[in-house]
Amino acid sequence: MQLDRIHHVAIICADYAVSKRFYTEVLGLRVVAENHRAARDSYKLDLALPDGSQIELFSFPGAPARPTRPEAQGLRHLCFEVPDVQAAADRLAAQGVAVEPLRVDEFTGRRFTFFADPDGLPLELCEAAPAEDLDALLLKLESALHLREVRATAAQLEELLDDEFHELGVSGAVWTRAAIVEALRDEAFSERTMTDFRVLRMASDVALVTYRVHREANAQRPAADSLRSSLWKCRQGRWRMVFHQGTPL
Repeated sequence: MQLDRIHHVAIICADYAVSKRFYTEVLGLRVVAENHRAARDSYKLDLALPDGSQIELFSFPGAPARPTRPEAQGLRHLCFEVPDVQAAADRLAAQGVAVEPLRVDEFTGRRFTFFADPDGLPLELCEAAPAEDLDALLLKLESALHLREVRATAAQLEELLDDEFHELGVSGAVWTRAAIVEALRDEAFSERTMTDFRVLRMASDVALVTYRVHREANAQRPAADSLRSSLWKCRQGRWRMVFHQGTPL
């Protein structure tokens, strides 16, 4: 079994109107759907984050209060990733939300802080990895795909290419992950030089990479230049390429 990501987290609130305002107006989550079940006098509000994950906000009459904060058994807290923890904390404070002093995670080195929703559920903000760190990582991963030893080794290619990978090649051919792994096994390798490497972070777990490649001539084909673009996605903490396109120059 492969678990790709958390689809949603369900939260039960005491005052539906108060919690709805908190999650939509204070935290800015997008409403996907809102339903009222009259027989149970219960609301269900589906809220979405930019990466597609969701929060289900429920109201049930007479639901018991949370036993402790935050060390009860079970779900401890929810954590949201933000580009700048201090800026996010300042925005919350400006809206009257009490925010704890910022701390630094001893293992990751990232800043984080806690606050609470209207029912006392602990919520965390953690800071995303600096953009320059991601740039260096994706440059390393993208460059690996131009190395002779990586291109000729199925296991290494499969570590870098997502299961859903596909490519629109310079020749116009469309390649799947299995097809490109097989084709590169016996390719006539040419040295490649990358320039103008840029990373655009599309979401916390998605990044677009663009660059130019100069391919040296070999006995089977002449030298060539091309524009390249790759879409990388982070799954289970690992960045893998899901799409690649080459455009001849």
